[in-house]
Amino acid sequence: MSTIKETKICGRFVQVIQHKELQKLERELKAQISSEQMTISYNVAPTQTVMAIVSKGELRYNGYFRWGLVPSWMKQIPSRPMINVRSETITEKPSFKASFLRRRALVPVNGFYEWQAPGKIPYYIYPAQGSLLYLAAIYDVWQGDDGSWLPSLGIITTAANSFMKKLHHRMPAMVREEGIDTFLDSKLQDIRMARELLIPAPDDILECHRVSPAVNKVANNYPDLIRENEDWEETLF
Repeated sequence: MSTIKETKICGRFVQVIQHKELQKLERELKAQISSEQMTISYNVAPTQTVMAIVSKGELRYNGYFRWGLVPSWMKQIPSRPMINVRSETITEKPSFKASFLRRRALVPVNGFYEWQAPGKIPYYIYPAQGSLLYLAAIYDVWQGDDGSWLPSLGIITTAANSFMKKLHHRMPAMVREEGIDTFLDSKLQDIRMARELLIPAPDDILECHRVSPAVNKVANNYPDLIRENEDWEETLF
């Protein structure tokens, strides 16, 4: 089988999950957090470990995954991480359909980065109400020849809304509060119901501002990365 290619969107994001955010996950997602381990990264990049909320039966809990889906049928880890999966074809590709039916996840993020072309000017996109965004994802577990196991996930993308079109023609699919129970229901057999949630987010739930080009370097990881860069005189929005 060949790797399915996707135009990358949301190639970096912020996942700062501390005590306040853990409480929010328990409350809004009805998730049982297995530990008080905090996830703090202001510049999550492909192949790094991220936290996601998954379900098994009636239980919802947090797990940790490599960002870059490695389907269980692959003989080896692909050289180019499969960080995104298109919503339009997720129920058509056999390898993705199985994960979408049985292994859906939500990745809680504070926001994500996107680069405006030309010039690759970085922007930070975040929730207008200062909450968390729940990015739709699918996951799988790959087993290596040495018997080791690698849990991994890919973030689902959809067409951009009017707000995001100024930066990119795609955007991550975000599950709203009213769709959480359906999306995380591991017993759901009608995948059309879950697929219907993978639509562009409303324009008014997002805000953005330009940030420093320092975010371009994966090694940079500190709070000022998301601070508005006031050195830019012009604004896109």
